[in-house]
Amino acid sequence: MLKVLVVDDEAPIRQWLEYCVDRFDGFTVAGAAASGAQGLALYRRELPDIVVSDIEMPGMDGLEMLRQMQQLHPAYAIILTSHEDFSYARRALTQGTAEYLLKTEITMNSLRQVLEKAAKAIRAQGFSGGGDMERAAQRLLQQLAREGSREPLTAQVLRRQGVALEDGLLMAADLWSRDGAALPRLRQVVAELPGLDNLCMVPLGYDHLLVAANLRREGAYQLAVECFQSLSLPCVAGLSGLTRSLQALPEALRTAQARCRLHFYHPERRVFWRESVGVTVPRRVETWQVSFSKELFAQRFQEAAAIKDRAVREILDDCPTDLEAVKGLCAFFASTLLHLTLEQTGGWEARLEEVEGRIAAAPDMGQLTAILDQVFAPFASGLPRPARCSEPIRSAIAYMKAHYAEKLTLGAVAGQVSFNPEYFSRRFTKETGLNFVTYLNNLRMGRAVELLERTDKKIYEIAEEVGYSSVSYFSTAFKKTFGQNPNEYQLRARRPSPAS
Repeated sequence: MLKVLVVDDEAPIRQWLEYCVDRFDGFTVAGAAASGAQGLALYRRELPDIVVSDIEMPGMDGLEMLRQMQQLHPAYAIILTSHEDFSYARRALTQGTAEYLLKTEITMNSLRQVLEKAAKAIRAQGFSGGGDMERAAQRLLQQLAREGSREPLTAQVLRRQGVALEDGLLMAADLWSRDGAALPRLRQVVAELPGLDNLCMVPLGYDHLLVAANLRREGAYQLAVECFQSLSLPCVAGLSGLTRSLQALPEALRTAQARCRLHFYHPERRVFWRESVGVTVPRRVETWQVSFSKELFAQRFQEAAAIKDRAVREILDDCPTDLEAVKGLCAFFASTLLHLTLEQTGGWEARLEEVEGRIAAAPDMGQLTAILDQVFAPFASGLPRPARCSEPIRSAIAYMKAHYAEKLTLGAVAGQVSFNPEYFSRRFTKETGLNFVTYLNNLRMGRAVELLERTDKKIYEIAEEVGYSSVSYFSTAFKKTFGQNPNEYQLRARRPSPAS
């Protein structure tokens, strides 16, 4: 089964590609990303065999993403674009791309053909990073760590998928090297550890090595701990405790991975083997997101920043091991603030993606909080909000409040106060501290929240009432603002609020 990564900023095309790949024999979707930065992050984690990518995307484009991917691990790349200029094809081919297809011409059948061509090239030229048995073992251990097992684990079941473990004493370890450079040496170190039998080592992405082994005696575990503690290699080791049955293998794998992630909170340490890892995701994520957005809507920056600070302190206290969820919450704080304050002209999407990319790449919690501090620092004295707007801007705001459910445009509102649209836009932003689109969106979202909290109206009714002709667009805009879709928000609004 070959893994395919799909990267395209147009949701309908991305979803169609996923739909097709899932229906082709021999292929599976490794992930789908809406930007180059997201695609690169997924590539690092999944190491797919094939990448299908658009060229033009906000922030990091497809060519730069492919260039960085090829430096990490060769993959068969397929460029899918609306550009007919062959100069794009020539540039793409220099990034290791093997195919170049026009979006206007691709069909399910032509996509199947190009993927089958890719499969032949992978088998013939060795694009793939491992043999069939190693891939089977890799998939099995990943599945066991993520989902457990739906059937009793026996030595026979494991052996059929490339894992030669037996019932009895066993341990698991997750070994991490930031750039992957130390993993070959780590393989050698693990292979030479005394007292291990039936050793299984599989790569997870380009930077993790997952290990499982039987132990001849209990003392072999302490020897492994001491060996990792004495290593001078730039790596981190997370070890499970000793278990005595194959049925405990999934929990051992999860514990090893979770302990390895504790390095994010304790970057000075290199081995984790006794620490508690009970908290998986940050607590009260939805509460933080909604409260933060509401305070920013009301332009109460100090209160919003305090919510962010409390969430960060709680994360530092709990050390949740789902680092994607931790970074996702922090990215929500940063992106929501920037959405509210950036002028939505050329470059603002690139600024958002740059911040989100830095957060996603943060190697530890200290650097993550430093990035947040940099984003929030310009607003330390509060959001720009003059004490009193001029009469024309007050009139414009009153008109917007009365007509926000209609198809309002900047030009129409500017006309109401007899201003040139360009001049009105600059003056509106200067006096309110928000650009016209953000202010209008805030009016609509504020009313949507009231309706979701206080009525039983259907989502499509609320979307229409606050000025969105498309329920899908309303749901997307709402989730960007509050971190959850309207249905989720409505359900949670009817439950008792969690204690602070």
